[in-house]
This record gives sequence, C-alpha cells and structure tokens, in this order.
Amino acid sequence: MKAFKLNIVAVAMATLATAGVSLTSCSDLDESPYTFIDPNSYYKTEAEVQTALTATYNRFRRLYSGNNALYLAQIEMLTEQGWPTYNKDNMHELSQWSYANSASVGGVMKIWGYAYECINRANVVLGRVDGVNMSDEAKKRIKGQALFLRGYTYFHLLRLYGGVPLPTTYTNGIEGLEIPRASVDETYQRIIDDLVEAEGYLPERGADGYEVWRVSKGAVDAALGEVYLYRASMNDNNAEYLKKARDYSKKVIDSHKYDLMPEFTDNFYWFNLNAKNCKESVFELQYSDQAGQSNPMHIRFGLGRTNNAYMGCYQYARFGVSGYLYEEMVNNGDKRANACLTYFEGLCGDDASALTSQPCHYNVATHSWEPKAWNDRPAEMRAVFNCKYFDQHTDYSLMMPNANFPIFRYSEVLLNYAEAANLLSAGSGLSELNKVRTRAGLAALPAGTSQSEIDEDIFNQRRYEFVGEGKIFYDELRKDKLADLATEKCKRASAEGITYITSEIVFKPKKTYLFKIPQSDLDSNSMLEQNPDNVSK
Repeated sequence: MKAFKLNIVAVAMATLATAGVSLTSCSDLDESPYTFIDPNSYYKTEAEVQTALTATYNRFRRLYSGNNALYLAQIEMLTEQGWPTYNKDNMHELSQWSYANSASVGGVMKIWGYAYECINRANVVLGRVDGVNMSDEAKKRIKGQALFLRGYTYFHLLRLYGGVPLPTTYTNGIEGLEIPRASVDETYQRIIDDLVEAEGYLPERGADGYEVWRVSKGAVDAALGEVYLYRASMNDNNAEYLKKARDYSKKVIDSHKYDLMPEFTDNFYWFNLNAKNCKESVFELQYSDQAGQSNPMHIRFGLGRTNNAYMGCYQYARFGVSGYLYEEMVNNGDKRANACLTYFEGLCGDDASALTSQPCHYNVATHSWEPKAWNDRPAEMRAVFNCKYFDQHTDYSLMMPNANFPIFRYSEVLLNYAEAANLLSAGSGLSELNKVRTRAGLAALPAGTSQSEIDEDIFNQRRYEFVGEGKIFYDELRKDKLADLATEKCKRASAEGITYITSEIVFKPKKTYLFKIPQSDLDSNSMLEQNPDNVSK
C-alpha cells in the first residue's frame, strides 16, 4: 500500500515540530518537519511528547481540510444537499454517482493516507509517553487525547471502507507495513476500546489548566454516542447499541458543560466573532490567520469572482448548497436558512465581456442569482453558499480565513440522544428534539407524536442542522435514505436544467455502500483485500 507506506514511515521518523512550539494557543496546531529522527531517541521530555500530540491534532484536522477540502465537498455532493458549481474533478459526475465503484475518487480516496498519518502519529505519542518523566495527570491527558484522535480516525475509515488495518504501534522503519484488514466488528471494538480508555483519562471541559479547544470527556462521550448510534442503525436498530448511544449522549447532557447558542447562526464566525469554542461547541477544528493555519473551506467552497473586501478572502466556486434544500428551509420558516449566503457583491453578467461589479441576490423561487452570477468555469452558478465556512472578519489582504469547523456540536448530542431514546421507547427524547426545533423557529412537536413521526423528524432536523458539516452523508446512508434523496435531486435538477447536472443518477447506493480502497494502496500491500463492487438498488 504505497501511500500508506510512504506516509507513515515519514511521520514516524520525522521531528514533528520545531523547538519551542507553544501549546497555549488554539492556533498552534501546525508543525514544520525538517529532518528524520528515530522516535525512540527523540521523545524524551514532556515538551517533545506534547509536540508529537500537536502534530497528531494537525493530521486529524487534515481529514477534513487536506487536499483543498475536496473530501467534504464530494461526500456532500453525493447527497441531496450539495450542488456542483465547478467542472474540475468532474464534480457533476460525482454528484450523479458516476464513480460508485471507482478506486480513485479524488479527495475521498486521499482520506485513507491522511488517516493513517494521523493514526501513526497517535501511536508515536502512545508508544513514548509512559517512558517520559512527567506527572501522572499530564500522562493521562496526553494519552486520552491521542486515543480519541486514533479511535475517531478509525471510525472515519470504518464508515467509508468497512474493516481496515488496525496498527496500534508506531512505525520505526520500513518493515511490518503490510497489515491485513480487520473485520468490521474488530474495527468497531478498536474504536470503542480507544474511546472508552480516553474517557477515563480526560477532564471535563473547562478543567483548570486544560485548554478549551482540546478533546475533553464531553467530546469522547459525544463520539461514543455517535459510534453506537451508527452501529445500531447498521444492525437493524440493535437495542444494546441504542442503549449505549442514548447513555453516552446523556452523559454529555448531564455534564451541564454545554448548551445551545440562542441563535443557530451564533455558532459560526461569519456571524459571531465569539463563535469559536462557544458553549455549543463540543469539539471543533482550530484555524487562524497564520501560515499553514487558515481554513481552506472558505476558499474552495465560495463564490469565485467576488469583492475580496466583502467576502474576506479570494474564493473558488467549487460547490454549494442545493437550492432545493434551501427552498425547503425557507418554506418551513426554518431560521437555519439564514446560515446560507444569498447576497454578495461581485462580478455579474452573462459572459466575460459583459461583467459588471454589482450586488447579486439569490431568488429562491427560480433557484437563480439575479443578476446572473458569473463563473469563470463552464458551470452555471445556481447554488446558495454556506457561511459556516466563511470569514468576513480577517483582513482579506492576508488571504488567510480562519473560521473554525465543528466536529461535534451540542445540537448533535441532543439529536443523537433523541433518536436512540425514541427508538427504545416511543416518545422518549421528544424534549431534546424540541430544543433543536424551537431554536430553529419551528413549533415543538406535541406529546403523543408517534414513534415513526419523531424518527422522521429527527432525520429531517439533521438535514437542516448539519448542512456542510460532513454529517448528512453518513446519516442518510445509515437510515437508508441516501439513494431516494439523491435520485430525486438529480431527476429534478436535470429536468429543470439546474447547474450542469444533465442526466439523472446512474447508481442508487444501498445502506451497505462502501468506497473502494485506493488502488495505489491495494497494489502496494499484498495483504489487503478490495471491497466488492457495490450493487445499485
């Protein structure tokens, strides 16, 4: 497995940060490798182990924002939530599921290599920390963070590929890199073991001397709730797993360390300068206006030819939010629609020769920008855009937008709890669901609402709540709704000439859908077995 082999050897032997990296700021999550050093001879002090942990956070962040963040765009476009606005990488064909059985699908395929870089860095930390002279409390906190980052990275891989290789020791050379795949159950067990152990080591959020941006007990419990809910859904709503999902989510709720922000948009930097690591944030990726620390999602998923001073940075028009989804929210009176950008100042006109700089508004009735928003690629801009990624506060001349990106928000914990509780006992969890609904400006569901109606509403709240946060692909897959919703999007868009989805969906994914292991990794590891071809519904 070529990419796996090259990547983990490099990180196993590299000095992972320059001397003197500070860990007191949430922005110091980058590293500058400059030589090759045996981990057995380098990690001798607490500061050096903290440096390795910082480098592990950095590689975890790359799961979402590496390779120009294309992974996030691609899994969103495979749902009804995303519309392509750019022809590079054949994004419209991805949206139509044209590469359902391909072993080389851009950003999704790169996740394999990024994940194993993160896992190996976590293994370096876990393999070295016990031999370093520091307090027991410091060791526990370091171990807990590394275990979370490793366990949740394995969960990332499991949902995409199924059972995967499970190295739990760091690489210290070029031997022993050909590792067979574990089963799905073995992979789940590794994930759960890592997270449960991490829970025992980590403090609750806000503990003295423990920065708020770091993984805390709340983040671990939120992750365990998500893992068990996903496993339950993939196993016919297994009651044992549902109970675990409910109980771990309840731990987060009962900690009273988190709460919903008053307004949905308060969570995001575009609207709120104090949004970073706010009371709704259980764990988020950290970005800042420094070299190597800025958020590429703002750049890649924007509108393109806009006024820099207005948008906070230059942008590429790569993909946006489906106008149909936005229309649903507007028609429902859902305030979460306000997180979508529907006005900008930039270049408009039918072609390059007729461009003028002027305000442009989105018409929800026609799914069009008026006047026509111009794109310098052969694609018509008909999507709305996601302010969750955007930063209008940082000096645009820096070209370093620094909005954070959420991994777990408290609203997800409430919905996870509500879903598991309701499936175990009809009507349970209604209060938690209604907190999310009422914050969005929707009426609370009344007592006596049926179990199936509550379950369907929880699913729809996820669709509106987590637009662009990398959640909905997995929710629609585990609930076996992905094929129907993606089919309807492509059918309608094709009929109406929206963007450049010119044909209907060519493959309808089943609940059991898995991506192919990247071909380069498969070719380099004789012990790996490829996933079988997926079969369309």
